[in-house]
Amino acid sequence: MTQFSIKSVLLVDDDPAATFINKVFIRNLPLEVDVYSASDGKDALDLLDEMSISLNGQQSFVPCLLILDIKMPVMDGWEFLDAYTHRYSKEIKNNITIVVTTMSEDERDIIKASDNPMIKEFVQKPLSDEKLLEIVEKHFMEKQN
Repeated sequence: MTQFSIKSVLLVDDDPAATFINKVFIRNLPLEVDVYSASDGKDALDLLDEMSISLNGQQSFVPCLLILDIKMPVMDGWEFLDAYTHRYSKEIKNNITIVVTTMSEDERDIIKASDNPMIKEFVQKPLSDEKLLEIVEKHFMEKQN
């Protein structure tokens, strides 16, 4: 059986329907993960802070897949990434894989995402269970000896 080194998924999206569908897709994957959601970048930062503090420095939520929408109210994906870059230790950031999702076909978003070392993938919405599995296999598959 394939083993994955992933403990949690954080969905950051202001669209409740997209979040619901992505949760269904994740639950259909061969994973045992905690799934968290935030409706904007500020909520995501607050949640990451809370998870870090409540665990007394023991980040049991990492390795984590963070699926980040770009276009959101309050704090969008780009603003989240700016804050995230300066707010968290290298140890935490090295254990969180960020995948950006958007419905935007704006070439500037694609270029900006490809220029950001924090972003591991840029994916057009909507996601599918196949695409999520592909992402998990690419970034979290444990190597067999």
